[in-house]
Amino acid sequence: MPVTPAASPLKILHVASEMAPFIKTGGLADVAGALPAALARMGHDVKVAIPGYRKALAAAGKRGITWAAVPMTIEVGGIDHQVGIGTVVMAPGFTVHLLACNELFDRDGIYGPSPSQDYDDNARRFAVFCKAALALPGALGWAPHVVHGHDWQAGLVPALLERGYGNVLPATRSVFSIHNIAYQGQFWHWDMKLTGLDWSLFNPLFCEHYGKLNLLKTGIVFADRVTTVSRTYAGEIQQGEFAFGLESVIKGTAYKLSGITNGIDTQEWDPAKDPHLAKAFSAEDLSGKAACAAALRKDCGLVNAPGAALVSVVSRLVEQKGIDLIIDAVTPYILAGRMQLIVLGTGDYHLEQRLNQLQARHPGWVYVWYGYNEPLAHQVIGGSDIFLMPSRTEPCGLTQMYAMRYGTLPIVRFTGGLADTVKDVATGNGTGFTFGPVDLGHFSSVLDRALGLYAHFPGEWRDAQVQAMGQDNSWDRVAAEYAGLYRRICIPA
Repeated sequence: MPVTPAASPLKILHVASEMAPFIKTGGLADVAGALPAALARMGHDVKVAIPGYRKALAAAGKRGITWAAVPMTIEVGGIDHQVGIGTVVMAPGFTVHLLACNELFDRDGIYGPSPSQDYDDNARRFAVFCKAALALPGALGWAPHVVHGHDWQAGLVPALLERGYGNVLPATRSVFSIHNIAYQGQFWHWDMKLTGLDWSLFNPLFCEHYGKLNLLKTGIVFADRVTTVSRTYAGEIQQGEFAFGLESVIKGTAYKLSGITNGIDTQEWDPAKDPHLAKAFSAEDLSGKAACAAALRKDCGLVNAPGAALVSVVSRLVEQKGIDLIIDAVTPYILAGRMQLIVLGTGDYHLEQRLNQLQARHPGWVYVWYGYNEPLAHQVIGGSDIFLMPSRTEPCGLTQMYAMRYGTLPIVRFTGGLADTVKDVATGNGTGFTFGPVDLGHFSSVLDRALGLYAHFPGEWRDAQVQAMGQDNSWDRVAAEYAGLYRRICIPA
């Protein structure tokens, strides 16, 4: 076990299947990009290993990627794979290594040819990736104190470390993060031979789960510490309603589980200097927000309705995000002239069709943009008064924190990271609005309450905006929590 003086920097290797700004399908990429950067700002020596996908390598080429002279040879299931090491220096103390293996990662898709279809060889792909990530420090002549794996794609990392894979990194400790327990990396039992682990570990105590190899479970069981992305979610995943069959595994490892709520990039999301906004504003001077709202209405073709609240959604359009609740609830408030609705996102076809119908019934009052548009996301969140996020489950969520930073009060269900980050205005010093049971009545009630406060109590509304904008949801705060966790497992008590 390495002994690290309290004031000395740590060496930390993050292993993740995606990372912004190179490749992104969800919140994992934001964490893998922002957390290492914040740790490096604290003075730690941080490296990130990600697969060398086709699109990731193209993005890295624009940042000046360099290649190691000699590739690594990684054996999986009796087949040798040549893995090249591409390096991009992001900032002092912060380096990204793209592990390139053309036969496995030089493809258009990341996890599959489409979002709804996985590649048949994902077990091999990510076994190679995990083994290459653990071989990387040896190739670099650099030994980390901690390896931090993220989600099922890195689930083999803690197991291989604990079982002494190749005698690499014998003194390195492991942390494993669950970003969304619904995605577990389940494969048929014969893929166990690809892991490099002994067949004896294919049992209910370790890698097997209902007859399948489960890589998320493997990471949880073998890691020295397990984290998830909010404090409330850490409790929720110990219940059958939220755990997708892994509740007994989480309960059995709860002694090493921590919930650390994600942060946001407060440089990229800053209304005082956001280049995407029509006019800058701050908690001290909110006058620019009205200009942002006017520009947003004009760009989206909405009628000028100064008495109506501008209500927005920036989300995947799926039932898990509560989009059906929103569609069911908003019509009476639109007809009454109390709100206008802007939706940005993409998702389930039937929900998109229902949004099309809503837009057609209320021209000038509802606008829907399908897809994801980063500048428009900033403009929508910056120009809106209320942000809707009635998720049925939400491990952490980031957009509610973006909304609060822009003085756009969120309406959220009291679950996961939403419960940890949004405090109801009814408390007297709240930052948004919360509700509990997932049904039309409760959601309509909280929406009515928010629209009422907006329309009739402008002083209280502004106080809530200022309170929301003053919340510290920065990655620097989050990184300090992780650094404390790393030190606790690296330093003898």
